[in-house]
Amino acid sequence: MAAQDIAIERLQMAVVDGRTDNIRYRQNQLQSLHAALRNDAGTIASALAADSQASSAEVEAEYYLAMNSVQHFYDSLVFKDEHEKEYQVTHGKDNATRRLGVGLVVIRPTSHTRFYSIVTPLAAAISAGNCVVLELADTLLQVDAVLRKILPATLDLNTFYLSKTINDSSILDAALLVDQTSGASSTSLTNQLLSSSATRTVAVVDRTADIQLAAKAITNARFSFGGTSPYAPDLVLVNEFVKQEFFEACSKYATLAFAKEASVKRVSGNLNEATRKAVKEAEDKKQVSSFGSNDFKLVDVLDRSSSLTKRKISGRYLPIASVSGLVDAIFTEQFENPLLAGYFFADPAAAKYLAQHLPCHVSSINQIPVQLLVGPAAPIAHDADFYYRYSKDMFSAARPQFIEPLPETFAKVEELLSGSKKTSTSAVRALAVKPLKPTGQPGNAQLGFFEAGFLTMAGITFFGVLPVLGYSSWIAARKGLELAMRWRH
Repeated sequence: MAAQDIAIERLQMAVVDGRTDNIRYRQNQLQSLHAALRNDAGTIASALAADSQASSAEVEAEYYLAMNSVQHFYDSLVFKDEHEKEYQVTHGKDNATRRLGVGLVVIRPTSHTRFYSIVTPLAAAISAGNCVVLELADTLLQVDAVLRKILPATLDLNTFYLSKTINDSSILDAALLVDQTSGASSTSLTNQLLSSSATRTVAVVDRTADIQLAAKAITNARFSFGGTSPYAPDLVLVNEFVKQEFFEACSKYATLAFAKEASVKRVSGNLNEATRKAVKEAEDKKQVSSFGSNDFKLVDVLDRSSSLTKRKISGRYLPIASVSGLVDAIFTEQFENPLLAGYFFADPAAAKYLAQHLPCHVSSINQIPVQLLVGPAAPIAHDADFYYRYSKDMFSAARPQFIEPLPETFAKVEELLSGSKKTSTSAVRALAVKPLKPTGQPGNAQLGFFEAGFLTMAGITFFGVLPVLGYSSWIAARKGLELAMRWRH
């Protein structure tokens, strides 16, 4: 039997014996993981710097966020609380929120901010009570080499295994696959956590926005980490009245950022070749014009029908297109449903309207949080975890336990069906047809952004047309009276 088969069988046996259900076991595994990564901080940081296009600040940010995720999932394990929940039914109380790990988890990491993309789902899976297989194919990445040494020496080999690849469908079908390399955009819950890496991210800048704040946030998001984050804006839609100001602000902040950080590496041509070609083709067709340097490009979209506005961008390219207003921004373009993320820069009322009508897995108003730029795309079939991308619930299944007597609502039905004299068919019918409570909805004291605009336009139209109609009616009546008088004479 191959070594991989033996290791997987060992993990499957651990799933059966339930050792990862024990909270002390999970706490100890996360303690060991955090200590090992903490002790090799310098080696890990050096590996990240050698592998990526990131600046020294970006390397430290990735390391910090990864370590913070381990702490977050460790802190979620509170022994006293979990112990009480485990024994609730022995005291006659329901354990309605009980959850157990899914069993076996296979993690297939992305190359973008790879350290964070490995450590965070690993910590989440361990905290939820799972055995884990981490796929690390043969690569030249130094961070992979470092983790190959650290993780097997740190974690229990009865519940953790480091593999090159898992191709056996019988294993994958029985496991929860965390696939960060997938371009799929599944919105259906399956036994896979598929990162929606090909789904776009869009920013909208309204005329009511703080233009300087918007430009700084958007350029930072697009150009940080080599421009490879799936949460970097793929398209910016800016109100035509402020486009010039926004474009100039983007140029200023991008230039300052690259001038300030001398350790920023040049973008790999091979990594972002598809986007570079798409920009060049659009320029040749006079659909866009670009401005920038060897470090970055601001792409002014002259024709919104350009295929460049429909693609996922990789690298330090920022396409900027103009829109006439909020409705144009939302309904003219054909967007995915949902988008991976939407960033809305506007006053609160306009931002609320944008976030309400443009479906996004995550919407952020007047900010682009840095933690989104680190790590893989989220699996959009699941509830968004704004801070850590993955949650314990994604790696566990609900297994509630009920022991308490039924609420009166359902006890009535049980009494009826059991033939009890405590209730009757007429009594149950009376309960069934009992009217619902009033909604308590007040009058039109408060109107939303869209409703207020509609009524304003209706009022303008009404009061503009009313004098015209009144004057026309008066002229018609006067002419009619004159004709009647002539007829009589």
